[in-house]
Amino acid sequence: MTVSHSRKVTTILVAGMFLAACGGGGGGSSLPPASGGSGGTGGSGGGTPPAEPVSKIDTADDAYRFLARATFGGTKSEIASLTGRDAADWLSTEFSKSVSLTTPALLALPRNSDGDIPSRRVNTLYWDHIIGSNDQLRQRMAFALSQILVYSDAENSDQPMRAYYQDVLIQNAFGNYRDLLEEVTYSPAMGEWLTYRGNRKGDPRKGRMPDENYAREVLQLFSIGLVELNMDGSPKLDAQGQQIETYTNADIEGLARVFTGLSWAGGEFWKRPQDGYIRRMEMYPEQHSELEKTFLGTTIAAGTSGEETIQRALDAIFNHPNVAPFVSRQLIQRFTQSDPSPEYIERVASAFEAGSFTAQGGQRFGRGQRGDLQATLAAILLDPSLFDAPSSGGTIVAGKVREPVLRFAHWARAFDVQGLDAYNERRLLDTRSTDNALGQQAFRSPSVFNFYRPGYIAPGTETGAQNITAPEFQIVNESSSVGYLNFMTEFAFDRGSQRNRDIDTYKPDYRDELALVGDPTALVDHLDDLLTGSRMSETEKTDIVDIISTIEIRTNSEENTAADHEDIVQTAVSLVLNSPSYAVTW
Repeated sequence: MTVSHSRKVTTILVAGMFLAACGGGGGGSSLPPASGGSGGTGGSGGGTPPAEPVSKIDTADDAYRFLARATFGGTKSEIASLTGRDAADWLSTEFSKSVSLTTPALLALPRNSDGDIPSRRVNTLYWDHIIGSNDQLRQRMAFALSQILVYSDAENSDQPMRAYYQDVLIQNAFGNYRDLLEEVTYSPAMGEWLTYRGNRKGDPRKGRMPDENYAREVLQLFSIGLVELNMDGSPKLDAQGQQIETYTNADIEGLARVFTGLSWAGGEFWKRPQDGYIRRMEMYPEQHSELEKTFLGTTIAAGTSGEETIQRALDAIFNHPNVAPFVSRQLIQRFTQSDPSPEYIERVASAFEAGSFTAQGGQRFGRGQRGDLQATLAAILLDPSLFDAPSSGGTIVAGKVREPVLRFAHWARAFDVQGLDAYNERRLLDTRSTDNALGQQAFRSPSVFNFYRPGYIAPGTETGAQNITAPEFQIVNESSSVGYLNFMTEFAFDRGSQRNRDIDTYKPDYRDELALVGDPTALVDHLDDLLTGSRMSETEKTDIVDIISTIEIRTNSEENTAADHEDIVQTAVSLVLNSPSYAVTW
């Protein structure tokens, strides 16, 4: 079999494997229940947690699974380093690491002839940042928060403004959710995105009303949601058995008055200074509504200053009992489980409320103030149910569908890609396309509702038939699946479309894998360990071994032999990257 024919076969086969896994286009899904409600040892709280849960990482497979949840994917050295340690100790170390920020790196880049930062540098810098940064837990948390407190520069509006917003999330990733809400509110990016930067008080004579956009979204999407919730995330019901709405249009009208008067820092309401995109917005009293503001049972007296009004409004929103379960459920979905059980949600929401979480070994996380994100994140990642032994035989009883951004970053980290310069990779300039890319790009979602809704249930699939939420399936279909597999295969085969061919970027290091090329079974077992945590089924592994065993190795020259060895490894990697087991973490 020739090399080119091998690669064509690879593409066809991985398309079939991935589509079978995802149920794209209304087909069946091979993903079994992903919540504790289905039972099983890997569930997220469907039964009583063990009296003394163990969070020690005993094996390399355990280390893989933990790092797949908590980071952008474990490297070989990180997996080895974590094995034998307590996960709580790892968390403590991550919480104390120094912060890697975006804005300084962006502003330090060379400018073009006009003195501007070249287009799309913030997009490509982000890839280099999340793959190469040392503060992996913080960066992963910021990525999770970006899908709750959604800002999108879908129109490439301004790169420093986006970088500043990324840094708001990064800096506050381990802080308090109340403080994060405030920093988001004052960020120029959110002010532009949700149209309240320059929002003026109403003028009855001209028929002008305050912009209601941010008032609505800060409630619906950033804090309390549409209906009242119990601590386990389930809706509260009234005496008639109906769900209870959290707010009315009158609440939105009252809250809209709060967010008037904010604009660029620098002293002029309408004029943006040169550094306005990377500075906190400021209040202009003459543009702020002096009227009384009533919302969510709170009344702020007429004449209250703009800054105090925002402080009191955010306090009222943050103190709503919905915030803990609403935020906790979505953070769980972004880290560990697409369909978390009510028990799991309640445990994490309780840590959010208490601002404290105590791990099995006695380590305490959090500062004891409601909304502490260290305590919340520790509760998510150290939940006792996550350390139960997962079921065997490739059957998934709990887990998370891994979105495309995480899958690509994991590949890059697993193989220690050399030359982190995504700007040289044309395919990484914009990865939103479903035809020939990932179908997802951080900070470029199509709307404030993110890439997918947290309550999405995929129609026409086995998971949908069992009423299992799988948000990530909302961006899966025939087109996106084929686009994803072609994108990943190109990088697995080191065929990136580079701007400068003299610079070798995003080149995977396959030396360990090449050493196993003479034993296809050992090679596939190794990739199973590295990329799925030994969760591939025997059928999957046998199919891949059969495929790579058909690749002819030429012996007429060392160069040809080396090329064929490399083709075997690349083919095997590509098949695993596009397998059902790689698409899910558990």
